[in-house]
Amino acid sequence: MTEHNLALRPIGENDYTVMRDSRPIGRVRLSDERAGHEAWNWSITVPLPIPSFCMGSAPSMDAAKTAFRVAWEEFYARLTPSDIDHWHRTQDGARKRIGAQ
Repeated sequence: MTEHNLALRPIGENDYTVMRDSRPIGRVRLSDERAGHEAWNWSITVPLPIPSFCMGSAPSMDAAKTAFRVAWEEFYARLTPSDIDHWHRTQDGARKRIGAQ
């Protein structure tokens, strides 16, 4: 998932943080908790109100990455400069607080 400045950073086995320009924006992970049911769950997780179309599941990792990318492009196109500023300030503040501990 390197198109559109998106990249996957592994955080566990079959579990990835989706990054855009070094900022975490979401997650893609294999959900196999239910016996006989396996799906790749994906979600956008920026600190803003998230519409319902910004999460879902897919039968494969490639399908999940594609669905994430489509949702991200639609979500991002709706953001105002003020939304983006709020998102960045919130994430940066959280990073500073975690680093100060």
